[in-house]
Amino acid sequence: MPISVVNRSAEAIRRYDDAAYKAMDAATNHLRVEIQKAFGSWYYKGGAFRSTLQIKQAIRRTDPMRTPTGYESRVGIKGGDVGMVALYWELGHRNTFTRRYERVEIWVPTAVKETPAMRDTFARVVARYMNRR
Repeated sequence: MPISVVNRSAEAIRRYDDAAYKAMDAATNHLRVEIQKAFGSWYYKGGAFRSTLQIKQAIRRTDPMRTPTGYESRVGIKGGDVGMVALYWELGHRNTFTRRYERVEIWVPTAVKETPAMRDTFARVVARYMNRR
């Protein structure tokens, strides 16, 4: 009985590459949305940080870029005055009005908290695209 062997590794690699691109895009979008939600936290609603809406609207993500080790995507804020205000609050500054050193970290704690959810999103998207024929 003859046996036929077909090498479809190139197709599998191409499909995984497409799936990884889409999965990275979905995971990055998840982080962007969660950071925007974090800027609506109780601290800012109290009026201590009046540029919250501008910062939420300025949060951006890049499309996934191919690197030697896979795909990379960035979540950040567009430059300008809004970006500097967010940076001063994130890194800390001496507040002119309260005359105290103030710092509110949003980006890193949100990214750390959302890492498991981003991994789940990535895995779900890869599984969905790899199961298609």
